[in-house]
Amino acid sequence: MLRKYLGDKYRFLQAAIDGMADPIIVVGTDFRVNLMNRAARDYSRCGDRPIDDLPRCHQLIFGLAETCDHVGRPCPLLMVRAQGAQVRVEHEYPAGDGLVRTFEISASPLLSEEGELLGMVESMRDVTERKEAAELLRSDQERLEERVRRRTAELVQAKEQAELLYRVSPSAIFTVDQKGRVTSWNDKAREITGYREREMLGQSCHLVMAGEDASTACCQFVSAADGRVQGQERLIRTKAGEHRVARFNSAALRDDRGEIIGCIGSFEDITEQKRIEEVMRTERDKFRGMLAALGQGMHILNRNFEIEYQNEVLRTQFGDKLGEKCYRVYKGREVPCEVCRMHAAIESGAIQRTEELMANGRFYEQSYAPFMDVDGQTKALILLRDITEEKALQAETMRAGQLASIGELAAGVAHEINNPINGIINYAQVLLDESTQIHLDLTGEHKVLLEVLQRIIKEGERIAGIVKNLLAFARQRDKGVEEVAVAAVIDDALALIRHQMLKDGISIVFNPPGKLPSALANIAAGQCLTAPHPELPAELPPVLVNPQQLQQVFLNLFSNARYALNQRYKSKAPGKKVEILTAVVTIGDQPYLRTTIKDYGTGIPPEIVGHIFDPFFSSKKPGDGTGLGLSISHSLVRDMGGRLHVESEPGRFTAMMVDLPLKRRNPEPQRQRP
Repeated sequence: MLRKYLGDKYRFLQAAIDGMADPIIVVGTDFRVNLMNRAARDYSRCGDRPIDDLPRCHQLIFGLAETCDHVGRPCPLLMVRAQGAQVRVEHEYPAGDGLVRTFEISASPLLSEEGELLGMVESMRDVTERKEAAELLRSDQERLEERVRRRTAELVQAKEQAELLYRVSPSAIFTVDQKGRVTSWNDKAREITGYREREMLGQSCHLVMAGEDASTACCQFVSAADGRVQGQERLIRTKAGEHRVARFNSAALRDDRGEIIGCIGSFEDITEQKRIEEVMRTERDKFRGMLAALGQGMHILNRNFEIEYQNEVLRTQFGDKLGEKCYRVYKGREVPCEVCRMHAAIESGAIQRTEELMANGRFYEQSYAPFMDVDGQTKALILLRDITEEKALQAETMRAGQLASIGELAAGVAHEINNPINGIINYAQVLLDESTQIHLDLTGEHKVLLEVLQRIIKEGERIAGIVKNLLAFARQRDKGVEEVAVAAVIDDALALIRHQMLKDGISIVFNPPGKLPSALANIAAGQCLTAPHPELPAELPPVLVNPQQLQQVFLNLFSNARYALNQRYKSKAPGKKVEILTAVVTIGDQPYLRTTIKDYGTGIPPEIVGHIFDPFFSSKKPGDGTGLGLSISHSLVRDMGGRLHVESEPGRFTAMMVDLPLKRRNPEPQRQRP
């Protein structure tokens, strides 16, 4: 019926719909296909089969044996018949590639002139990609909505938390606009100042400011380039009129364009903290003053042997050693000490005390006290007191006592030796006198006897002189100074050690030729005494000193020279000698008598030459020296108004120079012109 109705329009309609891209079919009320375009033939794979040979629409399009409504699918023809209007339905169709394609079917009723339904015109459009895009868009929209919802919830929660934090913050927090008017005021600000939020809103923030800058807005920095203030201390005034010290921190508030619209500030009341700091500073200064007055140095050490603190006393004595290892500073070591007092104090919880010689050549009394520091670490506080002079004084006192004992012993020995020696000398002199009174020609035997008597007298007198010098040195009488000849003091010192030096093969040379300084031309006026040794200059100006103390100085220098020569030479050698040089030199405008004792032994390394006069410092092997000889000698020469200094080259020589001041000649009065 539909095809008859179409009649001559069939070819025209066929041509018209063939040009359309979407599949189009015309279906009669009996579900038979009466017309279809090229796209529909391609989709249904029916090729060029005649219309009359084509199956019904549900067979052609979907391969169904029954109409769509019998398999649970909407039937466009039935829907058009029921509604009498255009309908749209979607059908899923399995494609050849194994995927399911979705088609949108648009069906419009085809009516006769009388309004009778003849069938429908149905177009199909593949909307798979559109459906997928729509589904993806819907899914994205749902995810976006979920994210927005979740973010909104987070922001709300953050806002609530911020507001809660703002209210309960341990710091006072407030905000102001550009004119410094308060826009918010938290509970801590109310607690500190006494002003409630409603009292401060709209008020200038300088209402709570005090002091000279009270009229300045508390957020005056808002115009600054960085818009930030950290740790500014200012006075604030509470509602009750009390002044408090507060520490302010502030930052600019900006809008979304970056423009400053105000600021947010925080402050904390540090009045009590400042008071405590002042008390602690006062107590600390008292403690430092007491330590300085007592000469006590203080270090704080951690378990890693690092110096974390030092007071001014130790900074002066050791230099700035913060961060350095204690064993390097104290002992000059590269590894910790075998016995560590610091760790012993920390482990035992008890104070450790000791006395030790430090790397700087000074002797220290040390106390190690454990304590718990503010960082929770157990550390040690070390008190160091320089007792070098005390130790030297103790040693000197002990030595004085020993010398006193030696003096008493020497006095007894001198009496015991002097009596028989004097008897020997006297008897020998009597025999010699009687022999010389006999004017007879002496035989060879008598001549030998005469020479023996003379040698007995000479050696006896030498023994008596040695005993006398030993007694004089051992007494170390604390008598006043007197004018003495340095050559005589040198002779007395050599009398006590010459025999040992000669036994070791050491030569003693006085004023070697060519070694006299040119400063001899500067000899000052004074009484000239004849030196005991012809090798020394015949005329040397006297010096005003304690002779026993000067003898002690020279004896120590000779002893050190002997030790250095024996270290370098194990037997007699041409270079194993001690030179004694004397000359007058001028230092500044003051004349001095310089005595140089020079040995050609091992010399002194440059790294220790600056410490040789330090008490208890010794370069000798353990047991060979106490480290007090040069220190005491240096002190004695200094007390005489002179100086003891050294020149040395390792492996070549050491020259110890004793400079003693000479009295000036009184200048002649100038004659007045007539």
